[in-house]
Amino acid sequence: MTIQSHIKLLGIDTPHRSDFVVDRPRGEDCYVLLCFSTPFFTRTVAGMELGEPGDCLLYAPSFPQYHGTPAGMKEGFRNDWAHIEGSGVKQLAQECGIALNSLIRTGEKHLLSANFRAIEAELAHKRPFWEQKIDIELQDVMCTIGRQQQLVIEMEQYTPTEREFKKKFIEARVAVHERYAEEWNVERMANLVNLSPERFSVLYQTFFRTSPKEDLIAKRLEEAKIRLINSNDSIEKISAECGFNSIYYFSRLFKKRVGCPPGYYRNRME
Repeated sequence: MTIQSHIKLLGIDTPHRSDFVVDRPRGEDCYVLLCFSTPFFTRTVAGMELGEPGDCLLYAPSFPQYHGTPAGMKEGFRNDWAHIEGSGVKQLAQECGIALNSLIRTGEKHLLSANFRAIEAELAHKRPFWEQKIDIELQDVMCTIGRQQQLVIEMEQYTPTEREFKKKFIEARVAVHERYAEEWNVERMANLVNLSPERFSVLYQTFFRTSPKEDLIAKRLEEAKIRLINSNDSIEKISAECGFNSIYYFSRLFKKRVGCPPGYYRNRME
């Protein structure tokens, strides 16, 4: 959706004195987005809370704002922030699972820095379609916050051992997908993270909601679909170069999973 936004004010990695407190009982007449790179305290709909680096807040218009530096810190809090007007901000926040006036845990203290710099550049240069570009950046900001929040929630549901393996599994999956045409079996995939095939399969299902074999087949079929509509290569060649040992197996599997034979798919997409 389109936010139809207007940035009233913007700050990137703004420093504050340790004794400075934002205290606006009547809030602002717009939405205020904050992403902190240091610890801080704040008042939310849940009451007084301590925030961590990477935490974000999206204040609704008129919601009382109160945040500052926790006691004992020598340096004041720092954050990226933006005052945003836009008819679709609330709806987009809801679509991305972002609760207003609540702490949003992301674990990434510079989560939005690149987006904010891009917005700052658009505001400064005002090149053609700059307003549309800012709108796109803000949509990306909301999606990024929502995604990171969900990733944090997912990690909290894992056991300590599963958390330790998650990053390794992502790297292994990327490696397999990049070399999808090679001969892979579960044992070879499991060697990438030094696990038994049985344990690897269980954790793979936990992390990616599919089995290693099914995930590889899906990747190969997607690549085959791309090749079918973007090249004149024969179906036999595409089948082989996408990791299928038999054109008959490929054709049968393609029809079963995609809903039509490879040749029909190619002709239909022309």
